[in-house]
Amino acid sequence: MNRNLIAIIRGVDPEDIVPITKGLLESGISWLEVSLSDEAKGLECIRKISDAFADEVQLGVGTVISERQVDAALEAGATYIITPGWDREIAKYVRAKDILLFPGVFSPGEIMQAASLDIETVKVFPAIDLGFGFIKNVRGPFPNMNFMAVGGVTKENIHEFKNAGYSSFAIGSDLVPRWASRKDVEKIKENAKAFVQLLEKEA
Repeated sequence: MNRNLIAIIRGVDPEDIVPITKGLLESGISWLEVSLSDEAKGLECIRKISDAFADEVQLGVGTVISERQVDAALEAGATYIITPGWDREIAKYVRAKDILLFPGVFSPGEIMQAASLDIETVKVFPAIDLGFGFIKNVRGPFPNMNFMAVGGVTKENIHEFKNAGYSSFAIGSDLVPRWASRKDVEKIKENAKAFVQLLEKEA
């Protein structure tokens, strides 16, 4: 299952989420992360995506900062959880449910804690602020960990992130603009196809 490219959706009105999701699927992106930065909108978007595309998308929820939000997102139809930072109690809570988790990390100590819970992929956030040298260095002591770059990934630098050692990428405004609407679908499709082609070129 290819999850090397995840579209982050933030602030989208639920009435616009179905055409936006359809555009992403048509352009080769099936892994989605709906942010709970606006919890009410996010949960309703998850419900609508799940109702319309349950068999076509891998539907995740991001910006999860509490166990309550984990439960609400799973009830709405999410199938994996992404946290903005490291929280051991939330990580243990999600792992106990046997749900895929991509926890946010920012240090070797947090990567160690994730590894101790048998987490296979961590989200490095904000990746752009740590630079490309960070991931090259931490891959040495963590050869079995997969790293997802989040924060500052663009069409112009995704190859640098990949060459540094990241295996997957979650992309926000450079793919789906924050507060996007159905009027932005063609631009979103254009962005999605460009990212897919860039990664395929390097595959």
